[in-house]
Amino acid sequence: MLQKVSGNLVIKKTMMFNYNVRLLLAFVVANYIQAYQFNINLPDSAQSEIEACVNRSRKSPAIQWQAEMACGHEYFARLGPNNLTEDDWAIFKTATDNIFGHTPPSFGISTRREVRTLSEEEWQNVTDVFGELFKAGVLQSFARLHGKAKLRAHKGGAFLPWHRVFLAHFEQEMKKINPSVSLPYWDYTTDYEIPQPYESVLWTPCFFGENNDTVLSGPFKFMYGAHGAIISRRLAENFYSTRLINKADIERLKDFCGYKDITTGAVKEETDHNLETLHDSVHDYIGGDMGVVENSAYDPIFWFHHAFIDYIWESFREHQTAKCTEIDIESDYRPINDTGWVNIIKQGPEDSMFGYSHLKTKDGLWRNWTDVFYTYEPQPACGGTCTGEYLYCDNKNRCLSRTKEACKKHLQTRNAREVGARDPLVPQIPCESGTPLRGLKGDGRTMETSQAECENILENERDGSIHGGLKQGETKYSCTALERFIYVLIGSLVCVIVSVTTVKIMRLRKQLKHARYDNVD
Repeated sequence: MLQKVSGNLVIKKTMMFNYNVRLLLAFVVANYIQAYQFNINLPDSAQSEIEACVNRSRKSPAIQWQAEMACGHEYFARLGPNNLTEDDWAIFKTATDNIFGHTPPSFGISTRREVRTLSEEEWQNVTDVFGELFKAGVLQSFARLHGKAKLRAHKGGAFLPWHRVFLAHFEQEMKKINPSVSLPYWDYTTDYEIPQPYESVLWTPCFFGENNDTVLSGPFKFMYGAHGAIISRRLAENFYSTRLINKADIERLKDFCGYKDITTGAVKEETDHNLETLHDSVHDYIGGDMGVVENSAYDPIFWFHHAFIDYIWESFREHQTAKCTEIDIESDYRPINDTGWVNIIKQGPEDSMFGYSHLKTKDGLWRNWTDVFYTYEPQPACGGTCTGEYLYCDNKNRCLSRTKEACKKHLQTRNAREVGARDPLVPQIPCESGTPLRGLKGDGRTMETSQAECENILENERDGSIHGGLKQGETKYSCTALERFIYVLIGSLVCVIVSVTTVKIMRLRKQLKHARYDNVD
């Protein structure tokens, strides 16, 4: 009899333990939900929309906090990186209705310049405009359109002309706020020329803010990205992701004459004369939000990066005009049967542009974009604009970026609201959720590489003795392959642990079951 009671007690204690565990989990989840509910700072328009949903739910037999969570989830689900809202489409419909591109811009021609050549006031004006576009939701609308254009404007012939129109339109939105501003470009060839490019003055509060974390300083601090998380970056995170475009890359493009020679076709190959692939490398170098197609345009760096890609393309077109006289740059495109990767959509020259249905892809080849809408000040060069607080010429007549010490601004103390806006209880989807951008393998100057090693790599590259940081013929080490191996190893260990745990639980249940029936007598 004593054995029977003892067996029953074991069973009851086990059941009680399981019940308490479930209660504890329910308590944690409930508190997490409440924290999630009350710690998100929403714009007024979002708040009113969610409240209207909650008010409707009160007319039905629903648990209040569950209804509030459902309404919040419904709102945020519509704000995914590929989900364009009616307000988003209205911006691009207006551009279509006004036949944007067919008529001269309202604010006259713009002059795009390198960010470090702007005066402090000029840069302040640019960042103020970005702040206003962010508050108004316009920056997010453009970012969502870009994410949705993943297959219509990437990995094919439409990449360059579509982004040209996209940037020109965004620049006009900037001018609606301040007609004096133009979209500047980021010339990363000057950063490439210093041993540790991630130590450039750009990665300070004076310009772009943090380079290896969420952006909490500088003019773009606390801007939110695609998934309600503050935009983040992870520069030169591994060996692969250390490829910046240099001056030699730009000159190498001019070894060719045809548009098809510098753009993406059906064959997936890594070439150093594909401007889109080179562009992908810079996205990968920055990492974080910039490393994912759907998230990238939320980070203001996207716009300065693409302005320089457009600058490089324009320099190639000038080369075509001067050296390739048989080429008509307004019609030169990829072969009609080879417009890009097999999974792309509508990137032929006669296909309409995504978001700009009044324009065809070939319309992005018009000369009028750089004749009427904007022009470029040349790259900073010694004897020219390579001077001032943030750029200098070395003894080899190379234009280099100054490092972080050149920025005299200090990190600002965050106020209570800003700290609260970054509450760790607010769920954040990892930046990697989306389509990653991968370009050419880098030279190995990672954030973990010493300055002496970086100097050696850079000198070897300048001497032409290595490509991408390695000797000719040497196999490059791929950090991504190592990562995949680690993931498989971790996954295998998890499977083993789960299997062993499951077996032990089943044995325990079997023993308890036997104890229950064997001790009845």
